[in-house]
Amino acid sequence: MRLSRFIDSVPENGVLTVVARGPDSNGDVIGIKLLKELIRRGESVFVVLYEPLLVFKSNLEREGVPLEKTLSENFIVFDVFGSFKGIERDLPYVYQLKGYLDDGVFVTKYSDFVRALSGRISTRRIWLFSYLSSGVCKLFKNPKKTYQLIWSTKAGVADKIPDIRAILVYDSTDCPEIENFIYTLSDIVVEVLRDNFERRAYITKGLEPAVFNPFEGGEND
Repeated sequence: MRLSRFIDSVPENGVLTVVARGPDSNGDVIGIKLLKELIRRGESVFVVLYEPLLVFKSNLEREGVPLEKTLSENFIVFDVFGSFKGIERDLPYVYQLKGYLDDGVFVTKYSDFVRALSGRISTRRIWLFSYLSSGVCKLFKNPKKTYQLIWSTKAGVADKIPDIRAILVYDSTDCPEIENFIYTLSDIVVEVLRDNFERRAYITKGLEPAVFNPFEGGEND
């Protein structure tokens, strides 16, 4: 099944979620392949990164996408993990928050950043790519409430960017606390798991139910 079909199916302001049922499902790889397709199309992308930047960089490069060459006004990374861990990055278009952070301080500073950024972006549509959303359980004391507040910032910039579509990549074993919230807000859900020696993807919301091997063929086959 063409992975690009899922991107085409996301409605205006809609959400596509890839749920990895365990790290050996390689559901995060499906997310990276979808991101690669957005880049190929020249879409504006805002990555919210809850995992180490070097892990994200390595996974992108495994799909043939060099991060440093991709970073631009059209491809911006917000490094949540690095902000909390105090790992500074000297890369253009990779943004972090400085100083003391807890759940509430982060949400306030992040909201301010997003509002300021929206005033500088000259596009009517942007893709929010959250990788991996399950990382919130490693960073926040109250991950469910904080993630909900982070998500609510989207509504605050709708006057400047009327169409914000999202792809969320989430490992259910790492952060079960937010699964119900993610499933509820998603328009389309694809769940990926390892079944014996094969990976299977199940469409469980938004499109006609189907089971397929997400690693057969290419993104555009």
